[in-house]
Amino acid sequence: MKMMSEASMNQQRGIALIYVLLIFAMITLMASQMVTSLWLHTEKNTRFLERIQAKHHALSAEQYVALLLEQDFEEDKKKKRQVDHEGERWNVKTVGYPVEQGDIEVQIVDENGRFNLNWLTAEALDGKRYASQFERILKNLDIDTQLTYTIKDWIDSAQEPSETGAEDNHYLVLDPPRRTADFPLVSLSELRLIQGVGKEEFELLAPLMTTLPKESKVNVNSASPEVLRSLSDKITEGDAQTIIDSRTGEGFAKLEDMTKLPALKDKTAELKAAGFEFSSSYFNVYIKATYRDTVFYMRTLLVRNADGQVQVAGREIGPNDYWVTANKES
Repeated sequence: MKMMSEASMNQQRGIALIYVLLIFAMITLMASQMVTSLWLHTEKNTRFLERIQAKHHALSAEQYVALLLEQDFEEDKKKKRQVDHEGERWNVKTVGYPVEQGDIEVQIVDENGRFNLNWLTAEALDGKRYASQFERILKNLDIDTQLTYTIKDWIDSAQEPSETGAEDNHYLVLDPPRRTADFPLVSLSELRLIQGVGKEEFELLAPLMTTLPKESKVNVNSASPEVLRSLSDKITEGDAQTIIDSRTGEGFAKLEDMTKLPALKDKTAELKAAGFEFSSSYFNVYIKATYRDTVFYMRTLLVRNADGQVQVAGREIGPNDYWVTANKES
């Protein structure tokens, strides 16, 4: 009986030891889960706070650019010469500004130097003029000119397709199906939804195009060679380069400044009919703000009114298809 009692006691001790080890394992597992959860929570909060800080860096850069544009307006007002050109100090070119534990990269693009796709819905003679301009750009880029009417059908309010365009009946059978916007373009990214605009066409068009209100005009002091050539079929590649070379410094202030150029002397009528201007109201600000290991991208469209006040017209957060093609062409 005594031996049986000792065996039973040893068995009980073994079971107790197993219980202790099991409880210890459970406590260890719970502690490990708590530590892991706390680490993940801390890391999540850290990333969140870093993103918030990076976002505020981007917003501060946005305000800095707005201040530059307002100061530029006041300076031009004192000179009685309202001209915007790439030689002015608002033209920040991919500059890095160091900040505590990070840096900010800023680039400004004068949107008035690009062709506004929303002009394609203009009425009467203006509509024909803008369509001809866009067709000249497409020809120079070796893109099918039928795209002019496809884009026009996408943004006009009618559902009757033009001869070479497309409306809802065409897009609804595609994969994925979609409807035409029947509204002015808000973002260049919408081009990817339109028939005839693939990746290659988009990359060619993006540096030259913009989506502004129809009332805007091209600023010849910041327009690219392709946009300058589109103003008239009389303007050659050499004429466009002459304009670019001659506008450096202080830029053109009036039509007479351009027609004094020997290459443009006999093209006054064509230039006058083109309907351009010498100042800008719309500017896109591309911002990349880095704080520690967090990067925050933002694109802001700033509009400057007739009184020189700058307001935010829209923001787009995150990198997009045309970040790479946003670089200015000179």
